[in-house]
Amino acid sequence: MKISALQMLKAPGRKSDLVMAGVLILIFIFFEFSDRTIGDAVEHTVVAVGFLWIYLRYVKPSDYAVDRLADTLREHGSALPGNSADPLSAAEAVKNRLDRYAVELSEQSREQQAAKDRRVEDLSKAHRDLLTHHKCTKKMLQSFRIDEVFETLLSGVRDGLEFRGAILGTVDRDGVLTFHDDTDLEGRKLTRIPSWNERSLLARTLWGGNSLICQGLDEHPHTAEDLGLLGTGPFYLFSILRKQSATCAEIKSCGNVDCSAYLSAEARCWVEHSQDCSIKFELPAEEKRKACVACELFAPAALMAVRTVPDSRKVDRDSIVPVVTLANEAAMALHLVDMHENLQRMSITDGLTGLFNHREFYQQLHRELERARRYRHTVSLLIIDVDDFKLFNDRFGHLAGDLALRKISDLLRQCARATDIVARYGGEEFAVILPESTASGALMLAERIKTEVANHNFLPQVPGEVHLTVSIGIYTAEEGAVTEDQLVSYADEAAYSAKHSGKNCVVMKTHA
Repeated sequence: MKISALQMLKAPGRKSDLVMAGVLILIFIFFEFSDRTIGDAVEHTVVAVGFLWIYLRYVKPSDYAVDRLADTLREHGSALPGNSADPLSAAEAVKNRLDRYAVELSEQSREQQAAKDRRVEDLSKAHRDLLTHHKCTKKMLQSFRIDEVFETLLSGVRDGLEFRGAILGTVDRDGVLTFHDDTDLEGRKLTRIPSWNERSLLARTLWGGNSLICQGLDEHPHTAEDLGLLGTGPFYLFSILRKQSATCAEIKSCGNVDCSAYLSAEARCWVEHSQDCSIKFELPAEEKRKACVACELFAPAALMAVRTVPDSRKVDRDSIVPVVTLANEAAMALHLVDMHENLQRMSITDGLTGLFNHREFYQQLHRELERARRYRHTVSLLIIDVDDFKLFNDRFGHLAGDLALRKISDLLRQCARATDIVARYGGEEFAVILPESTASGALMLAERIKTEVANHNFLPQVPGEVHLTVSIGIYTAEEGAVTEDQLVSYADEAAYSAKHSGKNCVVMKTHA
């Protein structure tokens, strides 16, 4: 019993435990040093042991449990009501805390499940976007026509990315932004917007070649056409640009190698004009913009507007990211289409002048002779030889000679009919096939070409005027009654005669 009392003194507990242990120790001391009888000592000892057993068996665990519960509640930010040591109060407090724990755990579980569902939905949406990107990109890169690329892009944004209000406007040959086969938010037919219209938000965005995300049209100046297309909700606009494959100097044929834009392959010259450009146009601002749209360096090919409509994906900075990546792939697809078209064009055209090359010339001549035999028509051929072209190269350089050949090819295009076939035969020689043309008609065209070339100043930057002349030979085949080689040989003999007849003249070869 003394050992148990000492353990109670050492054990952590409340003050009542210390008092009880002290009472038991005093009882032991009293009976050990008093003159009581052995029977009384045993009786009192049994009573003390019973009392201690009852305390340790029933009272002590309850008090200890209340203390532990109070300490635990304090650790969790709660306390017993009124600091009461009543076990029932402690049990009630614990029950209330456990109920709150159950509610908190249930709420936490719901939040975790909701977060998990959101993550699953986000992953599912990202997977659908990635799948749409893959399918559309693959289809666009396999397309060989620009309209196929645009159709795939619009379908991918509408159906794959679920932006139901997306519309696509393309730039036609006249430089007008046209939205095809769609209606605006009110059901009216979409209108055509000139790309040089500075009042239109759509035209300004296309012209700059940039993108714009906006919560409404009220933030920017706009026209009624813009409102009819975009509505009043949030929208996103972005231009689809073609990658440039030629420099400004190659397109303009200016020959100014010191120009700051000479080596710039992707210069947006329609936005920022070079200050040292040798080609000056004294035109009104609107006419300049029209000329820029018609130029090969005008990169914007289309404008997509992602609008806010019912049952559509929300338009914000995060949701439009897959649209931007898909638009970048569309630009690459357009570049591949341009490369494919350029390869086809390069296979049949001359790289310097853009006219049909020697191989395509013979194929076209063969085709026209076959038609002439079938329909009993005439075919005329002009062989055009530039006079003293070697002297021109020696005097002004080969770069000036290239520019002169390009200009002569432009003059030939201007003089010829739409049905005539103009080709570069080789070197400084050109050929023009005239389907269904009589000898007199061929002679009239040859005289016009001779006059236009002789009157043109080929180097305006050089003091004085620099002129070139041509010698032209003509041969007309009745009902295609000759072969390709014979027709070329006869016309070439006529050109040779014109060259030795004083140059700058026209000779027609005929057979009696």
